[in-house]
Amino acid sequence: MLIIAYPRDDGFFARAPFEYQLDPKMAKMDELLMDERLMLRVSLDLAHSAPHALETGRQATPVEVTLRLAVLRRLNGWSYRQVEEEVKGSLKWRGFCHIYDHDMPDHSTIQVREALIAPQTLHALNDLVVQRAQTAGVTQGKKLRTDGSVVETHIHYPTDSSLLADGVRVLGRTVARAREVVDGRVVRWHKTVFRNQGRKAKRLARQIAFLARRQGQKKAPKRPIRSEKCAACIKNWSAWPKTARIMPNRFSACCAIGRTT
Repeated sequence: MLIIAYPRDDGFFARAPFEYQLDPKMAKMDELLMDERLMLRVSLDLAHSAPHALETGRQATPVEVTLRLAVLRRLNGWSYRQVEEEVKGSLKWRGFCHIYDHDMPDHSTIQVREALIAPQTLHALNDLVVQRAQTAGVTQGKKLRTDGSVVETHIHYPTDSSLLADGVRVLGRTVARAREVVDGRVVRWHKTVFRNQGRKAKRLARQIAFLARRQGQKKAPKRPIRSEKCAACIKNWSAWPKTARIMPNRFSACCAIGRTT
């Protein structure tokens, strides 16, 4: 469930065993991040983290904490692991990020939540900072600094066998479209040309992946991948580029035969 912020704790620094307050730079940034319009834009971005993020589910990292962690990480040039370690053990950064006595989110959570913030929202934040800085005479706002965040996505590891199987699948789909527009007798005469080998290629790729996994396990006996499987795969996959090259000529001939009959 989406929550905006933790309850404000004005006495957080007062409970410290020593007198402490934010430095002037971070105090100005703290005041800037209180902008309600900016908080609203970030809240709308984080509301897309789940279909019912506004209604159900456990409490997520607050919007205010997510925004302040993102700003702090960029200001100091930290990685996600570094910002987790620095904020977790720092009274100053806990107060700035408004985490207070609550648990510090994991670095992976920080990365995923920060990636949900739209580029337009970050541009609005940057424009707001530059506008305030220009008004105060701190900067002229002529330089631009960019930052990129990479998040792991749900894509299978691109092994050689799977890439070759994908290539056979794409070529087979192209041949299938050509098969629909030529005469049926031509298809019967050239069955080997119009045959789709996609299922066979996928089956062989799965067999190679299965044998490779068994070979990589420590408890399973080490068995080399059978050479006949690799030979069958190479024979199956290497035939398709040749077929793809001759298809235009065969297709032209097939169309000519269809017109004469």
